[in-house]
Amino acid sequence: MRSLIFSLICFVSFASYAADSNKDLAQESAHEITVKSAMGTNLQAYVAGPEDAALGILILHDRWGINATVRQWVDRFAAKGYRALAIDVFDGRISKQKRLATEIMNATDPEWVKADVKAGLNYLKREGRKVVTLGAGFGGWQSFQAAIAAPGDVAGTVVIYGELDADVVQMRTLKAPLLAIFARQDESITPQMIEDYRLLMRKALITYKKYSFAAGHGFMDPAYPSYDESLVADVWEQVDGFLADFVEAG
Repeated sequence: MRSLIFSLICFVSFASYAADSNKDLAQESAHEITVKSAMGTNLQAYVAGPEDAALGILILHDRWGINATVRQWVDRFAAKGYRALAIDVFDGRISKQKRLATEIMNATDPEWVKADVKAGLNYLKREGRKVVTLGAGFGGWQSFQAAIAAPGDVAGTVVIYGELDADVVQMRTLKAPLLAIFARQDESITPQMIEDYRLLMRKALITYKKYSFAAGHGFMDPAYPSYDESLVADVWEQVDGFLADFVEAG
């Protein structure tokens, strides 16, 4: 019995050590890089995770730019074995004040953003690698648009309280399964819009999963007053389950 208990303790200790080691290695590999866009501009980016990873994820920022939350998300997926990349589509412009951050976001040319996102996807491309896009708010819109613009490059899409702005023709170009996370108290995405999205996905025959949380827009990011730490783990559970079923398993 003592031998069995000792063996179990050793196994648990080793598993814990291995998990901590993977996390440490992912964090050690994290660094700032420059990515060249199709427009010939240089994109600042934050990358982490194994260079030879079989899975990649492009994380797209909200109106706050690449803040601490975005870096934490990159580190989180790197610790799970992904090659994780966040690109700065604001060219270094950033503000912690919502009004100024919103002005920066609204002044950004959507076509330039799409070109920047394409550059991020190109960076993550690797023979045999599956690439996922993920973003919240403004980044959620980018994540969705990336899957439509480059259907052959995206294996899965996660949109967290972002608009799913498309018509049926555009949606039918989408190949990636889609997970949408909504905030039921979101003033910018109403219950009617959420229902319209569901009907649109049904018409387009898209693999679509959605979850709604009793929270306001921005509940995943401390930069928002509506941040709700108690919901963050639940969201990641849904995201991890979705990726395990539709991306990692196949």
